[in-house]
Amino acid sequence: MGLHNIYKYIGTTCMLWILSVAMGHAQTVVIKGKVVDDQKSAIELAQVRVEGTGCGAVCNLKGEFRFSCESADSMVVVFSMLGYETRKRVLQNPVDSVTLNVMLPSLGYELGEVQVTDIRRQTGTMTDVNMQDMRHMGNASGGGVERLITSQAGVSTHNELSSQYNVRGGSFDENSVYINGIEVYRPLLIRSGQQEGLSIINPDMVERIGFSAGGFEARYGEKMSSVLDITYKKVKGFEGSVSASLLGASGYLGFGTEKFSMTHAVRYKTMKNLLGTLQTKGEYDPRDFDYQTYMSLSPNQRWTIDLMGVISTNNYDFTPSDRTTKFGTSEDLKEFKVYFDGSEQDKFYTYFGAFSATHNFNKMNSLTFNLSGFKTKERETYDINGEYWLNNDGEDESLGIGTYHEHARNRLNASVVNIGITGQNRFTSHWLRYGALMKMEKVDETMREWEMRDSAGYSLPHSPERLDLIYNLVSVNSEKSKHYELYFQDTWRKEVSEGSLVLNYGARLTHWDWNKETLFSPRATVAFTPANNENLTYRFSTGVYYQTPFYKEMRDPQR
Repeated sequence: MGLHNIYKYIGTTCMLWILSVAMGHAQTVVIKGKVVDDQKSAIELAQVRVEGTGCGAVCNLKGEFRFSCESADSMVVVFSMLGYETRKRVLQNPVDSVTLNVMLPSLGYELGEVQVTDIRRQTGTMTDVNMQDMRHMGNASGGGVERLITSQAGVSTHNELSSQYNVRGGSFDENSVYINGIEVYRPLLIRSGQQEGLSIINPDMVERIGFSAGGFEARYGEKMSSVLDITYKKVKGFEGSVSASLLGASGYLGFGTEKFSMTHAVRYKTMKNLLGTLQTKGEYDPRDFDYQTYMSLSPNQRWTIDLMGVISTNNYDFTPSDRTTKFGTSEDLKEFKVYFDGSEQDKFYTYFGAFSATHNFNKMNSLTFNLSGFKTKERETYDINGEYWLNNDGEDESLGIGTYHEHARNRLNASVVNIGITGQNRFTSHWLRYGALMKMEKVDETMREWEMRDSAGYSLPHSPERLDLIYNLVSVNSEKSKHYELYFQDTWRKEVSEGSLVLNYGARLTHWDWNKETLFSPRATVAFTPANNENLTYRFSTGVYYQTPFYKEMRDPQR
């Protein structure tokens, strides 16, 4: 072999060696597979990474992953997810592609059997209300839950015909009501702004009642006085009930399996017999009807879908009747006669629907999407004409005569749509809750009212040149607005030698585009139970609370 050929052979060999080394160092491997739990269900958003490198991926909704990484002699692939044990797989000089299917056991702790023999320790501001004998508590308003609430400290009611209640002297509209975690709105009378008719809470469907008379957590909305948190039940099997009285009737039917539950309930209430005993005589005919349904579907342990609907109609008809009253002394007896003509007819229609989908990543972590809508239609019409005569008893000569006429044609349409997402994560000593909500309100109102008074030959207000009305109102109002809300809260528990310490802290951030106002509301509650006396709990709550007005509150408060 010539010298030239030797040099050429050595050069070619070196180039091939250098190229093979370079190719060896640049070789990549594709790592793919699927991550499941101990029930063989996919774990979404699990993290898969190569230890010591920046290579990795997040599993999709099917628990699958795929990524590329530079190969090495030894690679450690780490699989992790909050609420699950971490697993590792070692790969020795992998080439081309590697498929890894991994199962992550849950970190959930299963408690042994517990027998409750006393009242549960209350470390927060939310109290579990005892529902025993609730259905047997008779009341005129048809709201068994509200009747229970009025028995709580600081709660009162001023009208047994209404399901409203006052907490610590606050107004009725300062109380929040939640059903299955969704805030509900209640119908408002056009002029007085108060709720009558049936309560929106059907006691036959209630499983749990939570009530806070102040200092409530950050996850509850912008109200000043209290929170009523209602949970409707998910039945298993078949159940039903029927009840009737002189004030109305109700019916309830429920059916459920391990994966599906549905309940239906109807109520009818009439107060005609009760109102007929009032001092102000007339033909009263109020009729209230509502239908509610709650359905829940759990196709697997990952998903829960809930659907709730309410249809409510409230009709109020009133026809005043003539009345004669005698007063004075035996020597000077007067007779006062009042004659009426006309009637009042009020109609209120309320529709409420809610949809929620909850995804349970595991027993410790979940995320819920909520969509709810509320719509009310209110109609208030009346034409009432009254005349009065004042005479001496037994005489036809009139001492005074007068008349008045009241007229109204009022219409109000309101709708509220809520879109939100909430989540929770549980750790060994922490329980995190958070959420974001957008609320859209739309109100259209038309009011036509007037009143004429004529007393003893003079109209009021008196004018010698023209006839004036004592009261006249013509208004057309329309309001649209959006609320944006964010909240975060944490419940931290710590067991120390002196006792048990529980701290709940959080904050809400809200923005209202109607007045361009942003509010920050921090809240906190601390509770301590001494080890030497578990029946005693010291609790302190503080916070900043705001309440943005609804349409009725923004309008003239005297109307």
